[in-house]
Amino acid sequence: MTNPAPVHPIAHSDIKTLTAEAWIDRLIRSVAEPTQDGLSMPGFPPAEVQRQFVGSAYELALGEAANFYRFAQEHMAGRAYGDSAGARYLDFGCGWGRIGRFFLRDFEAGDMAGVDIDPEMVAFCKTADLPGHYAFIANGRPLPFATGGFKLITAYSVFTHLPPALFRFWLQELLRLLAPDGLLVFTVEPPRFLDFLDGADPQSDNAWQAALSAYKDDIPRMRRDLAQDGVAYLATGGGAYRESAVYGDTVVTPQFIAQEAAGRGQVVAYVDDPDRFWQAAVVVRRTSGPIVRLLNRLRRPAA
Repeated sequence: MTNPAPVHPIAHSDIKTLTAEAWIDRLIRSVAEPTQDGLSMPGFPPAEVQRQFVGSAYELALGEAANFYRFAQEHMAGRAYGDSAGARYLDFGCGWGRIGRFFLRDFEAGDMAGVDIDPEMVAFCKTADLPGHYAFIANGRPLPFATGGFKLITAYSVFTHLPPALFRFWLQELLRLLAPDGLLVFTVEPPRFLDFLDGADPQSDNAWQAALSAYKDDIPRMRRDLAQDGVAYLATGGGAYRESAVYGDTVVTPQFIAQEAAGRGQVVAYVDDPDRFWQAAVVVRRTSGPIVRLLNRLRRPAA
């Protein structure tokens, strides 16, 4: 009797030549085929845990993440990421690793990291063949990474829940971590969320939508806040580790994002298309800033 061939976690070198669509197909097939060609695919927590965090599970959850991955790929095209020395990727608010797994095609696992305020999700990611290094973080505390250490940071459905002070803090902190010309790709709740809230049905089969219907009296106040400040926060809370002081539903205007990123980053894409994304998708490019530009000019050899 021959021993079965050993199974190894899938690595960047196994898939770096695949097209984005071929890799997406493999990830979606991993729900039914956790081992493919002798390679183990990233794992999943139980379906109820997936739905608790993202509202769906397995193929549906990955399909939504795939659309975000495609959006990121559009803006990564032509840039040096995984093929350049020192290129690194951060999944901010990694949850159960739904988003980060897609970027294994673009980065070596050793150059990938994920962080979250939920220690249970961080523990899951460390044991589920997910690529990268995972760490627990605290809200409002600087991240344990060097300035300018990442070429790409993603934050899917994270800024949609942050109260204004934390929104500002984390946006500045992530821009600090980006290398010049690096990209922050994330999602936000656009102003149309308030129309959605106005139509929330307490009898909805969707528990989240039914729960939101209890907050309709907040809509006039939120519209005033949005008109005045460009940001409006609904303090709903989100269970363990996400009390209402740090978690709710946050609506922002494109102008608010541009204003808060100014000086460190430039908004290069803002897509609010409900046929494509439930939320609005945003790309901010890290600008080098005047001091860095001056130093770079001084370092250039004379002509």
